[in-house]
Amino acid sequence: MDGMGKVYKVAIAGCGRIASLLENDPLREKPATHAGAFALHPATRITAACDVNPQRLETFGLKWGIPSPYRYRDYREMLRHAKPDILSVATWTDSHCDIVLEAAKTPSIKGIYCEKPIASSVKEADRMIAGCKKRGIPLVIGHERRFDANFVAVKRMVEKKSLGALKTIFAQALSLPMPPLPRKKYIGGTLLHDGTHLMDLILYFGGPARWVMGYDKRPHGARNIETAAGGIIGLENGVTVFVEGGGEREYFKFDLDLQFERGRILIGNSGIHLFASGASRHYTGFRELFPAPFPAPKKRVNSLVGGVAEVVRAIHGGREPVSSGREARDALRLIMAVYESADAGGKKIRLRNRRDEK
Repeated sequence: MDGMGKVYKVAIAGCGRIASLLENDPLREKPATHAGAFALHPATRITAACDVNPQRLETFGLKWGIPSPYRYRDYREMLRHAKPDILSVATWTDSHCDIVLEAAKTPSIKGIYCEKPIASSVKEADRMIAGCKKRGIPLVIGHERRFDANFVAVKRMVEKKSLGALKTIFAQALSLPMPPLPRKKYIGGTLLHDGTHLMDLILYFGGPARWVMGYDKRPHGARNIETAAGGIIGLENGVTVFVEGGGEREYFKFDLDLQFERGRILIGNSGIHLFASGASRHYTGFRELFPAPFPAPKKRVNSLVGGVAEVVRAIHGGREPVSSGREARDALRLIMAVYESADAGGKKIRLRNRRDEK
């Protein structure tokens, strides 16, 4: 067992969709939530929960076997009284910073698993990272595709240049039209709340970004979140990225199209499709792409369980997590750069990277 046989006590802040309710979706792979993943991992046990909604809190407590004295309405009280080893943050984005900073000051806390996006602003993300670093607490963010064996396999193919050098990435998180929602509260639309996975994977596969040119559509006015946003991103290694979030589609789509010198990989909710270069069947002297078998990993772990396992490993090993607060901060910075560029009429926003900031 991870953690040399120790079982860590877990408290969950927020008892809504990603915390628990998505387990009720018959189509989703299980576990589909924070609670489901922590309940399944042998080194963690859910011992407390909190939510501002009493009915939701009671439903959560009954489902996951949390006794009434350990069901709280306030996360501060939960941290003080329940004394958890690990805090799971599954609340709205605008509350992440305050909750994580409070947890970082709590003596019993050894690790934090926080839902994406990391925060409502880059400044908040920086405060969260600094607060956790001060006490040596690993902060893992729920960009769970980093723990999916198929995405890890693609990462290795990129690194090994199995299809030659990566040249271009097309990334889309498309969804139904967004209703008018206040920008101050919700910060952003699909590009923020689902597109944070896209931005994280763009950096995971392609490396640091150097510049961004963005656009958005705000039919409900500038004070409301966008219905579509995206742009062009230039990575340090010369890879060009085209990204789109929202798009007012009557369907949900999450895919990355990675195009290499000698092939192409499409990965996301549409599955995994690999194409390799071969002699053209239509034009003499040309080459085309043909479907090829993807080297599927022999072992696959549920990605949410993989995130929980990463928290446990980071606590025990004292190393930087795979999906760290710093990685999530970089993804958030890309999203905010798209919004900044869009507000400035598509102006190119140049980015400073970690080594620039030293």
